[in-house]
Amino acid sequence: MFAINIQDLHYQIDSHPILNGVNLQVESGSLYCLVGPSGSGKTTLLKILAGLIEGYTGSIKLEGKNLKEKTPTSRSTAMVFQNYALFPHLTVWENVALDLSDSGLSPIEVKERAYQALHSVDAKSWALRRPSELSGGQQQRIALARALMSNPKLLLLDEPFSNLDTAGRIELRDRLRKLVRERSMTIICVLHDQKDAFAMADQLGVMSDGKIIQSGNPLDVYRRPLNSWIATFLGSANLIKGKLIHQAAGEFIAQTDFGELHGALSDVEHPPAVGQALTLCIRPECLHLDIMAPEENSFEGSVTDTLFQGDFSLHDFSTVQGLVLKISEINPRQRVGSKSTVYAWVEPEDVVGLID
Repeated sequence: MFAINIQDLHYQIDSHPILNGVNLQVESGSLYCLVGPSGSGKTTLLKILAGLIEGYTGSIKLEGKNLKEKTPTSRSTAMVFQNYALFPHLTVWENVALDLSDSGLSPIEVKERAYQALHSVDAKSWALRRPSELSGGQQQRIALARALMSNPKLLLLDEPFSNLDTAGRIELRDRLRKLVRERSMTIICVLHDQKDAFAMADQLGVMSDGKIIQSGNPLDVYRRPLNSWIATFLGSANLIKGKLIHQAAGEFIAQTDFGELHGALSDVEHPPAVGQALTLCIRPECLHLDIMAPEENSFEGSVTDTLFQGDFSLHDFSTVQGLVLKISEINPRQRVGSKSTVYAWVEPEDVVGLID
């Protein structure tokens, strides 16, 4: 069952399009992460879902109900902003309980619900502190507890890790995944850092120019980007131009300046025609170095520069044709300056054919 179903969502300001046909389906009880460059419309989409922005066209349904017919307080959504929105003169407990002060609940019921929310983020011991006495990570957890007070069906998070150190990010990532499991809650989270998104998302969406241009399992989106822009946005990629000379069952052979390369198509449902141009994407971690030349998908050359990172090294590998490939080598060896002929090679499943 889909918690969120968005169809053809458009929104503009003074004739300038901000959202340009967003389509999105998010399964109930899942954590959906949305990444994209600044200005792509991510935060605007969250605000529309929360009811903070009107004037859009298209359809938005939460568990089958049209959100256009709901006020912000009646749509079972909650949003946590980047700045946490905590009142400095109130204690943690007062901040969390504030939104239920006029709910009609008794003071005892409000207190019980507030402490339940604080317990869910492991923050009961801070109940009498003020926000200024808390770290950034602790304040983020209080803002999250405040959002949980209304028992939302959909929790919206805008850059929740922006003010956290590495330990705080890992802790909050684990906390959010625990909330999804324990409460069967649906979360849509806008993130800047792709690695955070890879680590926590059940589903990942990539947004650009007001549209979600690819959505799916994080591993699939990373390994099978639909185009070269997505490939380079989500990480480092070696891009090689080629021409399709054969394709069948999602696999292909392309002619390049470095010989024939065998690979797998990114979009199997819409295969290119023979003779069509392809961009071949090879991730640095998919390339291997060897002194023997494999039968296919190999490049002859030498390592001309190395950036040692401890557990891995990032090499510049210059082919005899003049192409420089980036290669990430785990458990690295010292290779710069070696006079031996070296070959870089890649498995066919790691050569991804893109149509740009």
